[in-house]
Amino acid sequence: MAVPLAFLDFDATTMPEVWSLGDLFNERISSSSFSSLLDFLCSETTPALYSPVRSRPALPHAELRHFIANFVLPHSVGRQPLGPNDRVLLMLPASPENAVAMLAVCCYHSCAPVNATCTTTELKDDARRLGAKAILTTREASKRVDLASLQDELQCEVIYLTERSTGPAGLFDLSTSEETSPPMPLRPSRAHTLDDISLVLHTSGTSGKKKVVRYTLRTILVGTWSVVHSWALTPSDINCRLFFVISLF
Repeated sequence: MAVPLAFLDFDATTMPEVWSLGDLFNERISSSSFSSLLDFLCSETTPALYSPVRSRPALPHAELRHFIANFVLPHSVGRQPLGPNDRVLLMLPASPENAVAMLAVCCYHSCAPVNATCTTTELKDDARRLGAKAILTTREASKRVDLASLQDELQCEVIYLTERSTGPAGLFDLSTSEETSPPMPLRPSRAHTLDDISLVLHTSGTSGKKKVVRYTLRTILVGTWSVVHSWALTPSDINCRLFFVISLF
C-alpha cells in the first residue's frame, strides 16, 4: 500500500544526535509539498477502519478520503457556514463514526472532542471556554443534556450525526434541528494547512481548572509518525487507539 507519510521513514543510525524524532519529522514535513490533511490520506482500496460489528464491511482508505474531501457541515438559516479554525465540539460516543468525524472536522476546522457522557453544566462550561461555534452530536445525546434549550444561550450551531444503516463502517449523514433540509455549503471550507489549529483538547483539570491545549496539523502529523516509528507499525497492523494512525497508515 502506498503510504503518503512513508517519506518520513529513515535510518536511525543516520539521524543527527542533536535531533529528536519530532525535530526530524517536522523538518521533513515542512520541506515537503504536502500542505493539508487530504495530502496525507491514502487512496488505496485496503481497509482503513473496521467496525466492532462483524456484519459491517470495513471502510477502505479511498472511500474515507473521498468522504473527507467532500465533507461540509450544514448550517441553520441565518447562520454563516463554518470556516477554518472555527471550533467544533464533538460530543459523540466511541464508534467508527466518531473517528471519521474527528478526521473530517480536523481537516477543515478546530476539532474539540468532549466526553459524550458529560453533564449539561460541563457542556456549557466547555463550549464557553473554547468559544465553540458548533456542537456535533447525536440526537440521543442532545436530548440527555437538553441541548435544544441551550442553543440560543451558547450562540452556536447544533449539528446532528446519524449513522448510516448500510455500507462501510464510519460513514454518516448530518442535519440541523430545522425540519426542512438545512443549507449546505456548495463546497468544503478551505482545508487547514500545517499551522492551522486542527485539534483542541482539555487537560484533566487536576489543578481545579481545565486548561486548553491547541494542536496544529503539523503537530498532529509529527506525533502520529512518531508513534508509527516508535511502535514499528506496518501497513498490515491494526491500531485501535489512535484514529490518525488508523487513517494515515
